[in-house]
Amino acid sequence: MTILIHPEALKAYRKIKRWTQEQLAEATKGRDRVSLPTIKRIESTKEDSYSANDRVAITLSKALGVTTDELSQSPSEDKNFEASLRDIGYQSLRTMIDPETSLAFDMVSDIYGVSKRSQIEMAPLFMALLAEASLAWRRERVDEIEEAANRLENLGGGHFSFAYAAYRSVDGAHAERENIAKRDLFGENVGNDVYDLGFDPSENNPFADFLEHLAQKIEAKTISFDKTLGWKTCEGLPNYRIGADIISQLTGDDSDAEYALLRRHVRLEEVPDELRDEEKKAERVAWMTARIPEKEISKIRADRQKFSALFANLDLTGSKYSPDEAKGGDHG
Repeated sequence: MTILIHPEALKAYRKIKRWTQEQLAEATKGRDRVSLPTIKRIESTKEDSYSANDRVAITLSKALGVTTDELSQSPSEDKNFEASLRDIGYQSLRTMIDPETSLAFDMVSDIYGVSKRSQIEMAPLFMALLAEASLAWRRERVDEIEEAANRLENLGGGHFSFAYAAYRSVDGAHAERENIAKRDLFGENVGNDVYDLGFDPSENNPFADFLEHLAQKIEAKTISFDKTLGWKTCEGLPNYRIGADIISQLTGDDSDAEYALLRRHVRLEEVPDELRDEEKKAERVAWMTARIPEKEISKIRADRQKFSALFANLDLTGSKYSPDEAKGGDHG
């Protein structure tokens, strides 16, 4: 059985996903995978339609999130095509993300095989699950605090100092339960006395604490957190890196090679297989660095030297950074 595919429709729906032909082929991986040559052949056909077998048409439509009927019909003009998608409820998310976040999307795709679009589409679910898990974790901790307070009160035998300590713990546990009920993820409704006791929202909050706890509990070796640069978002979500060890191995900890990844002069999937072995590190780094435009790499190296000179003139005694770390790269 054959199903007609309109070549321009296939191109249009692929572009909505922001996929290359290679990425579309990769998205169909599995028993019914559609090969790259087949996709190229369909999109390059000069006819109004391409007769594909039903397996190919169904697999492509599932990967693109459309029906086979939609795939068989000619799309509208580009600007009308987006308008037609809006008519059926599609919305465009337009935002700018920093290079680290962009690289994190790529790392998740590379490590776990989840496309960037899928990560974006599933982000609300993942965020809600993590939020609810953090609240459940806090409930468990409050249960333990209340149990410990009751035990302390019993051990104190009614002695005032012990009773007061138990009372304060129970009082704090009650306040925490109220915040949990309000789904106060970041501890925005804590009392003033909490700040007096040392709570600093610029350094920690309940949700960030939970994320770090979860990563440690499940031994998530591909995830690392960095508190030295403050929060990643205004709410208090932490700075993180996905696949830090993989990035380190791939770039050889070379500043220019990592810059090439961060600025997408090099994509993970573009690094040739023959350069991925450890003994090919020098060649791999040179290949990655060569992908950066000459004017751009000259500028970043000059900026790096200015930055290094600035730190060289500062007294870093007692700082947690050493002068070498402050230089920020191998080419400083």
